[in-house]
Order: sequence, then C-alpha cells, then structure tokens
Amino acid sequence: MPEELTTEARLEQLRELIASARAMPMSASCVVNRAEVLKAIDDVADALPAELEEARGVIQGQRDQASQDKAEADRIIAEAHQHALQQAAHSAQVQVAEEQAAKIIADAEAEAAALRREVDLFIDSRMAGFESVLAKTSSQVRTARKRLAERNGAHVEEDRRVRTTELPTLD
Repeated sequence: MPEELTTEARLEQLRELIASARAMPMSASCVVNRAEVLKAIDDVADALPAELEEARGVIQGQRDQASQDKAEADRIIAEAHQHALQQAAHSAQVQVAEEQAAKIIADAEAEAAALRREVDLFIDSRMAGFESVLAKTSSQVRTARKRLAERNGAHVEEDRRVRTTELPTLD
C-alpha cells in the first residue's frame, strides 16, 4: 500500500500542476487539465477532515494533559499550603508549650526558694532554742561545779582544770 500523502504534499502537487500548466500567449492565464486539478482539489478536501480531526485530537490531548497537570499542580500547592499551616500550628503549639514550661519552672524555682527560706528560718529558730537551752545547761553546770568546788575546796578545782583541758570545746 503506497504511503498516504499529507495535505501539504497534496497542495504542493496541485501547485506544481498549475505551475507546470501551459501558459496562454499574452495572458496570465494558463491551460490546465480540468479533471486533474479537480481530482487534486478533491484529494485535498478528502484528506482535510481526517487531518483536522487528528489535529483536533492532538489539541484535545494537549488540553487534557494541561488540565491534568494544572490539577496536579493545584493539588501539590494545596498540600504544601496545608503542610505549612500544620507547621505553623505546630510551631505555635511548641512556642505555647515552651512558654508554659518556662512559667512552670520559674514558679517551681520560686516555690523552692520560698520553702528553703522557711526551712532555714525554722532550723534557725530551733537552733536558737537549742542554743538557749545549751547556754542555760552550761550555766547550770558551771554553777553546780562552782558549788562543788566551794564545798570540797581546792582539790575539786585542780581536778576541774584537768578535765576542762581534756573536754572538747563546743565552738
């Protein structure tokens, strides 16, 4: 089967047919074979609908592809936008959580410092009481030893000096 000619090739044959036609003397007219020219025109006319249909199919295919590409691009943009919103929301949540954590830590540190002050005051008051009792006890011991020394004379005084040097100091 011979190769099908394109519309352009058929139009070129028609042009060649007219260009090679015999010229009329003293005129721009020429003599062409009517049947050949009409057949060439019919061939072009017959081929045009098929080629136009093919061209329309190609154009429609291109439009369909462009539409699909646009839909895909729109989908990707929507996903990116949604992802950006999620990231922004996540960032805001993280920031709020960090602020809350910082506040909790600051509150806990302040409470711990207040408790430390309370405990220090409590311990200091207990130690002051203990110091007072110890001072009274020490005074009573001194008084008791002094009375013993007065009752027993110098012998106890000498013994007291020996024991005092052996005892550890409370300071």
